[in-house]
Amino acid sequence: MIIFKNIVLKLSSLRFAIVLIIFIAIASSLGTFIPQGNDPKEYIDLYNKSPILGFLNGYQVLNLQLNHIYTSNWFLFSLILLCFSLAACSFRRQVPSLKAALKWTEYKDERKFYKLQLNTNFKISEDIDLILKANSLLRQKGWSISKHENYLSARKGLIGKVGPIIVHIGLIILLIGSAYGNFSSQSKEEYLRLGESLDLINESKNTKLTIKLNNFLIERESDGKPKQFISNLDFLSEEQKLNEIKTTQVNKPIRFKGLTIYQADWAVSNIVIEIDNILYQLKLKPIPEIGDQIWGLLIELGRENKKNYLLTINNENGPLKVSNIQDLSESFVYLNSDPIEINSSKLTLKEIIPSSGLIIKNDPSIPFIYLSFTIIIFGTIFSLIPTNQLWIYFNKNSNKLYIGGLSNRNLLGFKKEFLKLAAEIKN
Repeated sequence: MIIFKNIVLKLSSLRFAIVLIIFIAIASSLGTFIPQGNDPKEYIDLYNKSPILGFLNGYQVLNLQLNHIYTSNWFLFSLILLCFSLAACSFRRQVPSLKAALKWTEYKDERKFYKLQLNTNFKISEDIDLILKANSLLRQKGWSISKHENYLSARKGLIGKVGPIIVHIGLIILLIGSAYGNFSSQSKEEYLRLGESLDLINESKNTKLTIKLNNFLIERESDGKPKQFISNLDFLSEEQKLNEIKTTQVNKPIRFKGLTIYQADWAVSNIVIEIDNILYQLKLKPIPEIGDQIWGLLIELGRENKKNYLLTINNENGPLKVSNIQDLSESFVYLNSDPIEINSSKLTLKEIIPSSGLIIKNDPSIPFIYLSFTIIIFGTIFSLIPTNQLWIYFNKNSNKLYIGGLSNRNLLGFKKEFLKLAAEIKN
């Protein structure tokens, strides 16, 4: 029992909670620095050559589960510890504090009033029941009263004592929801061409949702650099009788039926080109060795003496660059322009087909996250409400009325209210 109490004391200490929060923050920052969820071989190739902080190589990254920090055993254990710490703090400190605040404290001795933060007294010259008058006045102003024959206790803002407990409950829900989301969330990145559809099947509900790209627009700066990507999507489901059109763009995701769809990227996926009066639709691949956002493929051109040529393009409007990989000579084919002859082959660029890069994420923990933040916000607001207490005592022997008060925050503001109440009671 003594060991258990010592563990609870350690868990509920503010220092322990702060150390845990700092540890979780450092671990989370590592998760943004180290790529997560990649192939193990990538970590070995990358960090064996240049270790993290000079000593963490690829094998150590894998052994320490730094390649999947948010689902690692030690990260999950730290979240569980923080939950226990918050719960222990609430039961050990906040709940007893609330219970103590719910009990009425009675001041029936004038000597106690001089120890209060705020106190005043005055002699009554007339035979007036000021306790009764104060009781009526304070009730009108929203105070809770415990009245006796020659003294009373009053309090207001008791809900402020509940605030820290509500905040702790919200934080615990947030931690549990985050851990649940780390293990249950699903994310996939897809590139859709105009008119292309993607089927998402929910096996548990036996439903299918079809997402179709109706339109895709790239807004560019005056210098030609991409400024915004906009996708117009059609959501179809026969089971749920859905047919809705929604638009997503960078920093403005679509939230629909538990899904979050982000506009993440774009690409030139295909080109339609005519070679010697024959139409071909060619699929392009990114070529990062040449530069960022350049797509292309290698083809053979020539009717008799065929040669290899690299076709590359860097935007949805063209032109298409044709490079001879032997002598590095270049030619340009413009969209819907006259055909050009390359190594006795005639080329015409008929169509450039861009695709929209979408990240589709399903995170069941999102309702828990929103709920936790709502609870934390309300708990924080409640915590800002000061708990004010007031005591009034009439000494029949000295014919004096004593008034005292205290507040757990904003004492200066309560002092003004205290002096005003004392003056109203006196007069």
